Amino acid sequence: MMASLLLVALVATIVAVPVAGSRNVAFYVNGKPVTEEHVLAMITDLPFDATSDYYKARVDLADPSDPKTQYLVTGLNTEAIQRLIVMHAQSDEARRLGIIVSPSAIDTAVEAYVTDHVLPDDTTETERLRSPAMRSYIQLWATSKAYEETLTKDTTVSSDEVREYFATWGWKYTDAAGRQLTFEQAESGRLAEDALATKKFQLIPENRAQLLKKESGLVNGDTRYKQFMRWWNIMFGIQVPDSLEPLQVDTVS
Repeated sequence: MMASLLLVALVATIVAVPVAGSRNVAFYVNGKPVTEEHVLAMITDLPFDATSDYYKARVDLADPSDPKTQYLVTGLNTEAIQRLIVMHAQSDEARRLGIIVSPSAIDTAVEAYVTDHVLPDDTTETERLRSPAMRSYIQLWATSKAYEETLTKDTTVSSDEVREYFATWGWKYTDAAGRQLTFEQAESGRLAEDALATKKFQLIPENRAQLLKKESGLVNGDTRYKQFMRWWNIMFGIQVPDSLEPLQVDTVS
């Protein structure tokens, strides 16, 4: 009897540990768990990221019952998931290239994040943002930034590329009276700097799209917790809620 009870306890533990451990996991990238907390944090941060399709979007001020708002929320959620997939891929690439973000740099990034996101007297939120879970999210951001800086640091522009840039964006260059300048009249140093900055800016989403496509076969939108709860609900005739269905992760950017 004792042996049977121990066996049952062992089996229950073997099943319960991975189930409980995946309760807050949204999906997996190459076997690495991405938590719901990270997804929610990314949804919060994307409207403040100039590289996001939802830059400056204010979902918090919109009417949640408006279909346009619901469409916006769906798109923001999709981009948040895609971005986290890319950032995990960038972290792997950074490790392969020997790009390391030091613990002190992560400490600095965490404190900067807290400053940007929390009022000075909100101690509860400050503690949450300094938690290990959020620290890992901020570390992912810092590693992503370091990788992308390395990706673009040796980028240059040719004279032809500067002319092509001016052909598209020349309207931005005017004199004191507001008249558009010719290529020769525009400040060549500024033109070259602007053309280089634009080229670097374009390289980043291109690389992200490549990484997202590369990771498409390594993403798993189901978890042990969801699998167990679906089985449990089916066994006892309970309707399975949408939250327990496998997350459909769109890896097409």
